[in-house]
Amino acid sequence: MIQPRLSNLAIETGTLPAGGQLPFLATKILPARFGGLVARPRLLAILSELPAKRLAVIKGPAGLGKTSLAAAWAEKLEQSGNCVGWLTIDSDDDEATRFLFYVSQALHHASPDVGADAIELILENNLIDPTAILSSLINDLAEIEDDVYLFLEDYHCLSASRIHQTVAYFLKHAPSHCHVVLTTRTEPPLPLATLRAQNQLIEIDAVALRFDMQETQAFLDSTKPGVLELPDVQLLQRKTEGWPAALRIISSMRSQSGFGLKEYVHNLSGSQRPIAAYLAEMLDGLPVELVAFMLRTAILDRLSGPLCEAVTGSSSSHTILASLAQRQMLLTPIDNDGVWFRYHMLLAEYLRQRLEADRGIETPELHRRASLWYASQNLWTEAVQHAIAAGDSDRAISWIKNCAMALIKRGDLFTLLEWQRQFPEELMRGQCEVRLAIAWGLALALRFDEALTLATDIEGDIAATRLPKSDLLHECQAIRSVAIALKDDSERALPLAQDCVNRSSDPWTANVASNVVRFGHMKTGNLKQFHATPWIPYSVDEDRRNVFASVYRHCLNGLAEERQIRLAAADGHYREALRIAEQNVGPNSIAAALPASLIARIKYEQGQLDEAEAWVIDRASLISSATMLDCVWSAYFVIARVASARMNFERARTLLERAENQGAARDWGRLSAGAIAEQARLCLNDGRLDEAAACVDRLERLARKYPAPRPCAWSEIEWHHKLARAHLLGQQARPDEAIAILQQLQREAEAMQHRQFLICIAIRLSIVQLSAGKVTEAASRFRRVLAACAAAGLYQTVLDEGPVISDLLQTTRESRNVTTDMLPYVDRLVAGLQRAGQDRLAPTSGARILSALSPRETDILTLIAEGLSNKEIARSLDIGPETVKSHLKSIFTKLGVERRAQAVSRAQTLGLVTTR
Repeated sequence: MIQPRLSNLAIETGTLPAGGQLPFLATKILPARFGGLVARPRLLAILSELPAKRLAVIKGPAGLGKTSLAAAWAEKLEQSGNCVGWLTIDSDDDEATRFLFYVSQALHHASPDVGADAIELILENNLIDPTAILSSLINDLAEIEDDVYLFLEDYHCLSASRIHQTVAYFLKHAPSHCHVVLTTRTEPPLPLATLRAQNQLIEIDAVALRFDMQETQAFLDSTKPGVLELPDVQLLQRKTEGWPAALRIISSMRSQSGFGLKEYVHNLSGSQRPIAAYLAEMLDGLPVELVAFMLRTAILDRLSGPLCEAVTGSSSSHTILASLAQRQMLLTPIDNDGVWFRYHMLLAEYLRQRLEADRGIETPELHRRASLWYASQNLWTEAVQHAIAAGDSDRAISWIKNCAMALIKRGDLFTLLEWQRQFPEELMRGQCEVRLAIAWGLALALRFDEALTLATDIEGDIAATRLPKSDLLHECQAIRSVAIALKDDSERALPLAQDCVNRSSDPWTANVASNVVRFGHMKTGNLKQFHATPWIPYSVDEDRRNVFASVYRHCLNGLAEERQIRLAAADGHYREALRIAEQNVGPNSIAAALPASLIARIKYEQGQLDEAEAWVIDRASLISSATMLDCVWSAYFVIARVASARMNFERARTLLERAENQGAARDWGRLSAGAIAEQARLCLNDGRLDEAAACVDRLERLARKYPAPRPCAWSEIEWHHKLARAHLLGQQARPDEAIAILQQLQREAEAMQHRQFLICIAIRLSIVQLSAGKVTEAASRFRRVLAACAAAGLYQTVLDEGPVISDLLQTTRESRNVTTDMLPYVDRLVAGLQRAGQDRLAPTSGARILSALSPRETDILTLIAEGLSNKEIARSLDIGPETVKSHLKSIFTKLGVERRAQAVSRAQTLGLVTTR
């Protein structure tokens, strides 16, 4: 008796010998159907290779979207005319005959020519050898030409070895046009290694199943459109690690919308409902001893068998970890050998909260055990962290000296400084090595005065003890030179550092001092001495330990090359610094932020504005908090200039004011001067001469505050002042005064071999000369500028001077000063100027754009600026959400933007809206 092909959904039965019955649930062989799924083209592209494979395994824990991915692929295959069979497995199917009965039904549903005989065999005799059933199915499949796809959903529900042998037999003997797809939470006990070797296996694991940033954005656009800005989405992506279940839970919370959802995302943790409720349900299905193990090991940032054994006391820790990994319990391997794992961030937070609630008294003891294990492995950073968590201050302090300088040399400054904050000063008093490391950390973290005070205290302690004095005193002097150099007083730092280079026997101290010497010589313009400054080469292993010194060296070399407008050489040094940093301490480190900020300036100069901004926008806080002034200024310069290029002058001014204030707070006159000079440039380009004059006066006061009678870093403050004053005088139709200042400035920059600044001076001189009617001189000078910039790859520096460059280009061309080899560069400049001109015309009149907006669009734009979501706007204005979307499209078109944030920024710039 063959069950009929499904025309309805019902539970039916087949009659077995001896009066037995085999129940049949029709819905088990129907593919799952989902609405509103996020398209996952990257995963579907992997599965598209299935016609050439035998098996695909989609493996991951609950909530990672295995079923939805399989269902989407099954639907796509069906739409292409393929035969698709589907079986949703449950624990009742864990018996070979019943399993094969459903497999036969699924294949029969996919193709009427397959499975009829197998179903008859089972119904006639449920004790029949599974091989006979398989042979019948395989023979049927061999008779048809169409590709057949069998989806086995929730394969992890099966444990019977006979079933796994049956599936292995089927995979081995079924015809090549038959393909199997498994979804499972655990590794299936099938001959996967053989299939891999035969290139017959596709595997999609938990890492691949997690949403990437693009998929998370697409999911939120479909469920909470317009509610979260990009930084909020990025934060959500980091916290959920792309876990689809968590994203679905968050998006389904009706109580969270608009600002409420943003706040929820910023406070999101595994201990918050309803995420905690979901995780609790997940753990409730596990054995009690497994949950106890997870709770005790939740104090660890990473897990291995031996470490977990030390913490829990369980000798079977390795086996338990393997079981958790096999169960796909949000446990992620973090090495290729499968030794180290970590819990998903949300699961770890939930477990820790539950541990504190259930076993709070036990927690310090767990940390103590962890600290002892890490110490036994000479992993001192982790040992100290757990000793502090255990409340064992004496042990923590005694261990800090084992890792303090290692942290500094890697650029992990804030870990050590946070430890310092947790201990009373009297406990640290006898720890000279630790205090030296802290002094290094304070200096490199830009806490100059604290570093200098601590270095003086340490020198006093050294004098009062019998400690070996010379090396320690040299180290204190090196720390002092670093703090003073990073404070931007290059003239005072240079002799201190030079003395350390000559006398110190410690490679780290000597090389850090060498960097200070290089910095000092660069700022005096003495490039011969810059390159002659000795450096003790590190081995590959030492390079790993002394990351910060090596990274600073390459950055300084790059800055020296950039001053000579050798951008390719500068970029090479920055890239090498970035490689060292990323390879040894990671891309999100202070060490990596140093070169990233400088690469951004190169990209900007080359006219790659979006890429330039991308290099710094996500690293802004690291760059600002712990990199040298040149890096901080490079980041501010790039994002402010990019904002100006996009006509977002309000943002540019806000950024420059922030830079000026940061300069004042850190006593960085050169940073403040650069920011004020840029503000003056914006004012002059906009014809606001009074505001520009006020900026020039502020620059003059700064130059008096930071005098530079001899060439040094502070010389650049006076340069900013003179260049801005010359620009202002030119705008005030006082060209002779402007030219006199610029010619003096040119002589100073030539003496300091600063070719990059000479280009800026030459451009300004050309502009002033042209306005004064000195056409021949202007054209001749500008031809030399064009030749130098074309050879160096400088583009944006010229373009940023605005429409007057068009006049200079035309004059230079008419005087036949443009050679054939310069034409591609000139043509690029002309195209860039035309684009910039179009951008300037687009937002010229806020009133005109406001008149183009309908009253309803104006209302919606105002509400967007207040942070309301589409649904909230719809409720506020008593219109439908789709109507809001329609108006938004029109607003975006009229403002020339693509996203809500851009619309708000453009509207604020034009004065169309204000924010509260």
